[in-house]
Amino acid sequence: MPTDLRLVTTFVETARRLSFTGAAKALGLTPGSVSQNIRNLEEQLGVRLLTRTTRQVRLTTEGARYLARCAPALEALVEAETAVREERERLTGRLRVTSTTAFGRAQLLPVIAGFMQAHPGIEVELSLSDQFVDLVAEGFDLAIRGGILPENEYISRLILPVTPLVCASPAYAEAHGLPRTLPEIATHRLIGMRSNPSQQVLGWEFAAPGGGVQRIEIAPALAVNDPEGVALAAAAGIGLGQVGSNVVLPLVTTGRLVLALTEHAVRSRGIYAVYPSRRFVPRRLSLFVQALADAFAQRADLVWQPAAAPVPTVRRQQRR
Repeated sequence: MPTDLRLVTTFVETARRLSFTGAAKALGLTPGSVSQNIRNLEEQLGVRLLTRTTRQVRLTTEGARYLARCAPALEALVEAETAVREERERLTGRLRVTSTTAFGRAQLLPVIAGFMQAHPGIEVELSLSDQFVDLVAEGFDLAIRGGILPENEYISRLILPVTPLVCASPAYAEAHGLPRTLPEIATHRLIGMRSNPSQQVLGWEFAAPGGGVQRIEIAPALAVNDPEGVALAAAAGIGLGQVGSNVVLPLVTTGRLVLALTEHAVRSRGIYAVYPSRRFVPRRLSLFVQALADAFAQRADLVWQPAAAPVPTVRRQQRR
């Protein structure tokens, strides 16, 4: 059984000072505690390390040999602990980040560029993938994930709220009209989002009458496994799609999409920064997560604000 390091530390401090009182002051203990620690260590080793009299403390032969061997080892351990703590606080090292492809390219890279300019000692490795990534198994420090996160042992911080919005191209709206009620959705040609993990087409989400979220299952004419793909398919005039506000709103601003059923919109999803543990988070990681939160807090162009919502104008309100 390994020796308790607290006992070894007490012995080294006492042996160097040849004083129980001096060791007690250095360690923040009482002289009685120091004496008890020395006795416990001697009992574990089966030898006497120190001789005590009312006037002085001396090392025994065994005590001197033990000090010569354990003191350097204890100093090496202290140096290692100090190095680890300094590394944790230093703004150096590498961050391994994973994100979905489209969000990483369009939104994450500009934030990374600003962060690296502010902290040139930090290296960032960005992996873009639309597949689920196991952070621990694959050695990532951070994942940027969208949707509704399941409860697990990971820590997640919301960096961008997302509202699913129903959208269509102006040409589709002009030709077929837009739904005014939720039941009218079924009368339109729809574009669905297929979940990568489950391969199921996601239901569309709206505000429930009594609060919360209600989901409507759809039968899509086209299914796409990428939110940006759904938005671009809608912009191409294929039909109605429901996509997160962070994807839809830039296309609304440029006139490529118009919105429908905005009075039923509900903020039900988000983009999250996810990392494995809250304990002993490297400073470079905590600063990067904060940089993400600060950057996206300024992105009003990606967040649905009903009061400022663009309202489409179409002449026909019925499909065909």
